[in-house]
Amino acid sequence: MPKIQGGQSVTHEISETDKDRARLRHRLMRLGLAVVVVLPTVVAALYLWLIAADQYHSDSAFSVRSEDYSNPLEALSVFTQVGSSSGSDSQILYDFIRSQPLMQQVDADLDLRALFGKQPSDLVFSLERDASREDMLDYWQRMVKVAVDPLTGVLSLQVRAFAPEDAEAIAQSILAQSGRMVDDLSRIARQDAIRFALEDLEEAEVLLRDVRRKVRVFRLENDIIDPTEAAQSQMGVIAALEGELASALVERETITSFAGEEDQRVKRVDRRIEAVRSQIDQERRRIGRPTSGPSSLVDAIGSYEELLVDLEFAQRAYTAALAASEQARAEARRTNRYLAVHIPPTLAEDSLYPQRGLLILLVLICSLAVYFTGLLIYYNVRDRG
Repeated sequence: MPKIQGGQSVTHEISETDKDRARLRHRLMRLGLAVVVVLPTVVAALYLWLIAADQYHSDSAFSVRSEDYSNPLEALSVFTQVGSSSGSDSQILYDFIRSQPLMQQVDADLDLRALFGKQPSDLVFSLERDASREDMLDYWQRMVKVAVDPLTGVLSLQVRAFAPEDAEAIAQSILAQSGRMVDDLSRIARQDAIRFALEDLEEAEVLLRDVRRKVRVFRLENDIIDPTEAAQSQMGVIAALEGELASALVERETITSFAGEEDQRVKRVDRRIEAVRSQIDQERRRIGRPTSGPSSLVDAIGSYEELLVDLEFAQRAYTAALAASEQARAEARRTNRYLAVHIPPTLAEDSLYPQRGLLILLVLICSLAVYFTGLLIYYNVRDRG
């Protein structure tokens, strides 16, 4: 019996110890819940409702548009067609709006430190007066939101500030600076197009002059203007002689039908036939003999035809380059790329930011996540120990 009473006493003591530990654990859990969840949520709510300044927004929408230019010499574009695409204009403008150069330009116009630092008591959502450029850029990207529609290329801009007039002014300054940037890009593109077109035209002129010089040298060396015309004239002579030969043969056949071979008329016709045949042979040999230059008429025709092909190509290339240069000059006189504002900057009447309810809910969710993560880690370590 004493042993049983002693065992009951030990069991009772262990049970009391477990209860004390459990009570301590529950107190710590409640304390952790208060410190990790309740306190941050209450502090965030008090700060957002009592200290955080109201923010007003200004919305706008715009895109980069290009004018379509109809080339009257479109048939010649096969020689000068160059692929181009303006699909990346919106992405370029998106990066420019979020960049430090645009922020500095707007700052020079409006003094962003003064506009974004109007609420010095709001340490979370206001910009510090002595903020560095890097900190200011981070704040700029928080207050200026821009999105690009990948299908239409339309950019949506939202600017926040502590006064509705300030948000509208910042948005208008962004649009003005973006329009200047688009104009500069368009001007540079036009200047490049004119320069490239003039370079192509100069190359085409040099090529055309070189081919024409070769044609002139060929004519001087061969002492002939057009070897094809000379060959046609030569063939005309041979054709005429062959016609005369046929006539003489017919005449001889007619005479021999009623006179003998010893007849003087037959001998005269034979001498004529022999002379015509000799002349035909000479004319045919003359085609293959060298001209007054270093080549024969046949070789001269081949070389001349090659020069004609080069000359035709050079003339077409020059015509195409001339048309391209005129087109580039015509386009340079036009604004073929501009900023189209679909929705001008709006002026807000009510403050929608900061979204206090949403921020408080986010703080609560994050605090609960941290709290339960800590509990899981604690129980995992305790069970393993």
